Amino acid sequence: MEVRKSLVVNATPLETRIALLENGQLCELFIERTMTRSQVGDVYKGRVAKLLPGMQSAFVNIGGAKDGFLYLDDPVAHRLAGDLGPEEEGEGAEEAAVEDLPPAPPPLPPLKEGEETLVQVVKDPIGSKGPRLSRHLSFPGRFLVLMPGIEHIGISRKITDPEERERLRELIRSHAQPGEGFIVRTAAIGEKDEDLVGDVAFLRQMWEEIQTQAARVPPSRLVWQDLRLLQKVLRDIFREEVASFWVDDAAIHAEVVAFVEKLHPEWVNRVKRFTSDLPIFDAFGIEQEIEAARQPKVFLKHGGSIVLNQTEALVSVDVNTGKFVGKKDLEETVFLTNLEAIPEAVRQLRLRNLGGIVVIDFIDMVDPAHREAVLTRLQEELKRDRNHARAGAISEFGLVELTRKRTGPSLERLLTQPCPACAGTGRLASPETALLKAYRELVRLGERLRGAQVRLTLHPDLAAGLHTEAREGLTQLAQLLGARVEWIERPDAPRQAVGLELDVLDQDGASA
Repeated sequence: MEVRKSLVVNATPLETRIALLENGQLCELFIERTMTRSQVGDVYKGRVAKLLPGMQSAFVNIGGAKDGFLYLDDPVAHRLAGDLGPEEEGEGAEEAAVEDLPPAPPPLPPLKEGEETLVQVVKDPIGSKGPRLSRHLSFPGRFLVLMPGIEHIGISRKITDPEERERLRELIRSHAQPGEGFIVRTAAIGEKDEDLVGDVAFLRQMWEEIQTQAARVPPSRLVWQDLRLLQKVLRDIFREEVASFWVDDAAIHAEVVAFVEKLHPEWVNRVKRFTSDLPIFDAFGIEQEIEAARQPKVFLKHGGSIVLNQTEALVSVDVNTGKFVGKKDLEETVFLTNLEAIPEAVRQLRLRNLGGIVVIDFIDMVDPAHREAVLTRLQEELKRDRNHARAGAISEFGLVELTRKRTGPSLERLLTQPCPACAGTGRLASPETALLKAYRELVRLGERLRGAQVRLTLHPDLAAGLHTEAREGLTQLAQLLGARVEWIERPDAPRQAVGLELDVLDQDGASA
């Protein structure tokens, strides 16, 4: 089925949001905020803060709140880290999926604590972890990716024509200098030789300027900053298959038009200025889909559903039949539900930017042909994902394990923060649990309560959930221990166990 793609830009002084729509559905969302701009692709002159020989890695100070994590010269570690640079990590990640890269980057000189080194951010900080760094730098252009220090010409596996692959390889090889390596991007297909050679010269000049700047700046400072989000999208995503590019800001619209007029004048009519009084993301139904993407459950068209949960170790996707009862037998109902869930599950992984290990729990199927058809459909859908993803076979329990390239924080972690009431667990202590915790605390205090006044402070919601007999039990215990009891409801009190405050006073009114 032909996929019609559109880009929609919502720009404000504080934030730029760019949505990629496929057949009118939101599939990917890119967000750049002025206060928390991504560091991926940026180059720093770092200083080694600490070596970890047992892990073949180091912590490097690049001037941020947390030191960056750097794999050293272990080739396996480099491949696991995806240290091909921002092309692996950000927009255009599919371009780095080449089938003829060298088996490992060349060895680099060993580092010592306190030593200065040039590093590039390949992953933004996530949670308590600092940014991931690499000494193997890479710089994407329009048609090529420059890899200083790796003398190899790689071709994107999406360039399938043998003659075109050979043309591009020989052209770039003939213009590459010693110490330079290049990946030829999918966008290079059919481009003129002079344009490709111009990209080589542009990237080479940029690298020379970075080296000059690196010699001037002090350690733990920024040397070179990668493109802004809009520029990356124009470079990597606005291609032939994108039918329209909607922009709601006049200045950004002018910038996009100028870019397109210079490189693809025949595409200018695709760039459209949105002038309605209705916010652009509301007009395209994007705002509603973003809100829905914050919920774990997604309903399918025929009554089934999928539930997505992100943990530190992996992402789980659970497929359920829900209200879908089918028309034939159970096996057919299960098969159709699993098939319907696949495109939505892949879309949600892309939209929510969920990466790492993903486990999809399909509904159990008995027929081997059904299992094979489900796996084939999943692999077909994953091909539409710009981030590299690989799926394994369906296990005997109906599980499919797949890996998907991480590209920074997920949408959930970008848009939300842990709940202050539940500390991110998603659950609150029940009223009975809170009360029994207070009960045990009274038992611990024991004789110290004799002759004292006990003030039990709790949130009104917690108080409303308590049974009368539970309150009476706590009151009777305090009285048995010789204390006087006062119940106080306060809206500012915490809602769970730690919010049930005990204020024990002696007979003079001083705290016990």
